[in-house]
Amino acid sequence: MHQTVLPDEIALVDGGSTDGTWEKLQELARKSPTPVRLGRERCNIARGRNLAIQLTDAEIIAASDAGSFPQKNWFAEITRPLLADSKIDVVGGHNVTLFENTFQKSVEPLEEPAVEPVSSQQVYPSSRNTAFRRQAWLDVGGYPEWLTLTAEDALFNYELHLAGKKFAYNRGAVVHWPMRESATAYLKMLGSYGYGAAEAGLYGPNYRRRLATVIFPPLLLLSRHRFNYFGFRLRKNAAASRGWLMGLFKGHRAPKNWKRVDGVFLSPEAQACRLHSRNNSPA
Repeated sequence: MHQTVLPDEIALVDGGSTDGTWEKLQELARKSPTPVRLGRERCNIARGRNLAIQLTDAEIIAASDAGSFPQKNWFAEITRPLLADSKIDVVGGHNVTLFENTFQKSVEPLEEPAVEPVSSQQVYPSSRNTAFRRQAWLDVGGYPEWLTLTAEDALFNYELHLAGKKFAYNRGAVVHWPMRESATAYLKMLGSYGYGAAEAGLYGPNYRRRLATVIFPPLLLLSRHRFNYFGFRLRKNAAASRGWLMGLFKGHRAPKNWKRVDGVFLSPEAQACRLHSRNNSPA
């Protein structure tokens, strides 16, 4: 509602809140200067994203998350490459993590700084800060709803890349998001990320390295932090590894019609799109 350029409409899905959020959304929708479409269903993140997109017939979708704070020019910037070049299918923006309370500031040195991609092949947007053409979303069958909770945007990005979609990065599209407010919430987040990564079949080497440090903690001394934050780094890796192992052994399996291509699960739609893209690419 405070963007410098307003979208044609806003689509929001409440995924099962019980704290008055739904009523607040309805109130805000009535006051909005642009039409608002609301949906409500107890669902996982991928299903919520797909439902929101299904609420609109817009050809360009700009996506963010509840709890994130886009700068006022975000909508104009995240959609700019798509409006300027019809060959671009997906845009990623720049995410800035907020470290405000004592705990958040204590973990800031442990967080890897955001690295700007140097080529379109390195653009893998978080869905808190992305825009894409509706056709691209259709071509890969939407976000993968079979995942329990997390990694839906990571797998969605890999599918889009393998389906031949063209990516762009816009440093000017900035979204701020706060780090988890406590150690308990932070470690739970890492476990959830690990669980989703295992289900999606992504980042295996990274999680195996984390698991190795849990089994043999002196390996942590080989990192850039060496002795600093040793105990908490071990707890971080233990939480992430535990989530990853649980995802491997208890997580959902990809549907039978999803096939691994170049090590990535692809939906039937993405498989067909990839084949079409390869058959029509210049020799």
